[in-house]
Amino acid sequence: MFDEETQKELMQEFFSENREALDRIEQGILHLESDPFERQTLNNIFRDMHTVKGNCRMMGFTRLEELTHAAETLLDQLRDGTLIFNQKMSSALLGVLDSVRLSLQKINQQGSEDDKPFHTQIANLEKLLLEQKIKETMPFEFCENDQEMGADTKNQKKGFMLHLEEPTTPLSSSIGNGAETPNTTSDSIRLSIDRLETLLNLVSELSSTFNQLKYIIAHNPEQIEHILEGHGAQLYRLQEEILQYRLQPIGHIWNSYHRLVRDLAVATGKKVVLDLEGEETEVDRQILVSIKEMLGHIIRNAVDHGIEPPENRTDKGKPIIGRVTLTAQQKHGQIYLEIADDGRGIDVEKVRKKALAQELITPDQASEMKESDLFKLIMTPGFSTADQVSKISGRGTGMDVVQTALDKVGGSLSISSTPDLGTRFCMRIPQTMAIVMALLVKSSGETYAIPQVNIVELISFYKEEIQKNIEGKMQYPMVRVRHKLLPLISLEKTLACHDNRCNMLHEMKRIQTKQALHVVVLQVEENIFGLEVEKILEPSSLVIKPLNRIFSHISILAGMTVLPDGTVSFLLNVPELIHLNGSEK
Repeated sequence: MFDEETQKELMQEFFSENREALDRIEQGILHLESDPFERQTLNNIFRDMHTVKGNCRMMGFTRLEELTHAAETLLDQLRDGTLIFNQKMSSALLGVLDSVRLSLQKINQQGSEDDKPFHTQIANLEKLLLEQKIKETMPFEFCENDQEMGADTKNQKKGFMLHLEEPTTPLSSSIGNGAETPNTTSDSIRLSIDRLETLLNLVSELSSTFNQLKYIIAHNPEQIEHILEGHGAQLYRLQEEILQYRLQPIGHIWNSYHRLVRDLAVATGKKVVLDLEGEETEVDRQILVSIKEMLGHIIRNAVDHGIEPPENRTDKGKPIIGRVTLTAQQKHGQIYLEIADDGRGIDVEKVRKKALAQELITPDQASEMKESDLFKLIMTPGFSTADQVSKISGRGTGMDVVQTALDKVGGSLSISSTPDLGTRFCMRIPQTMAIVMALLVKSSGETYAIPQVNIVELISFYKEEIQKNIEGKMQYPMVRVRHKLLPLISLEKTLACHDNRCNMLHEMKRIQTKQALHVVVLQVEENIFGLEVEKILEPSSLVIKPLNRIFSHISILAGMTVLPDGTVSFLLNVPELIHLNGSEK
């Protein structure tokens, strides 16, 4: 019998290894749907299923062992050529994966297996073994002829092509409106020996410098500044090294979207290719967790609302196979994400009419608003242009989750769409929220941090300069910056939940009678505005922690940090400054 600590370590390894194996099996099954005779993929799937079965047997989870053994038997027949892979087998095997994941989740929570047996799924797998024999024709007919695909589709490496002819196949809960598959996000990471050695060396250096620091304080205090500089440099290197451990390729969460698209294609009777570009782009693990559901909602809408049914695409002279493309790249510490489809596009007039009907905008605003601003209205809770509510979407929930998730990580979004050519969602998020380069400012006697990525420039006006450069227009105080008038938002009033536009005369008088006006010019996408602060302090590299539950409902705050003097400072959510003040163009 193992002691408690050993048992705990065995269980952690059990969950980690099975989680990785199940993910590989799922990707392999999806690949087989487009190439049923790919021998190497079948071999890999079989080996991973055998590993999962063996792990379950070793840990004494007999029900899971029985289920995975039945799946392994079916895979063995496929591998030997006794059977040929088809749609029913794919759905049955994917159902097994869902059941195993759910069981592992319960084991992790409860410490034991569920009492519920898997008789129905096992019987279904055994039935598949009996009802199909080798056929001379391929079980999947992707197109009428190869020309419909195009060479790029037939040689597809990063996308999975689906032509699904069984819309009654049981679907994963992942296609439901807001529903998610069992959480498979790992709470542990694996590090190479080299990385552990690097970490150990850095800690050893810190220990040595600390001993030197104690000696200097006692014997040569005049040299303390030099030692502290070296100590700070070592801490920075350690910080950077640990930060690298938190970064993971974004492809780790993208792999699950192949399954999502596959199930959506089954439900809607469409042909869809999911293309991935930039899977190796590294993002902080915590941000990956925050954006996973958000990206899923956009993909769900792209397949359900964007991609047309095959017959409609043919009528329009478009390829019968719709495409959804997911792209990521890193620039200057920011991650640029893009989700594009080649579907019907967003009907801007339909959005305009629905927004007017729901009184989200006035008739004057409706006639003046640019398309890009109208498109952003689809992020409003309860807003939907769908004529019918489906199991997948149409209730007006989901897209508001996208905006909430972006606000949470300090991201921004722009939407563009062209009728019959498709829609493009472009997002920008920070690579990490663990360490942020920020500017410290004062407001109402408190210190706040503003991410440097949003800062354009810093300006201070004194006495008569204030009257020359501040005007009251468009319901706002406006500040003149390089011959342009920008909305001026008061951080103090925003934090106090006051509308920056109220009582314009009083607001102008308050500003113009100040002896000094300090402005941080900020930019979010195409929106540029000035933020009035009490005092501009210094830039700093801050270790940002998630908000305590007490503050989590305050949308203007994106995180918190402890300053060198021991006080707490909050990181401002710059996009939310615009939303709260209604200053979007």
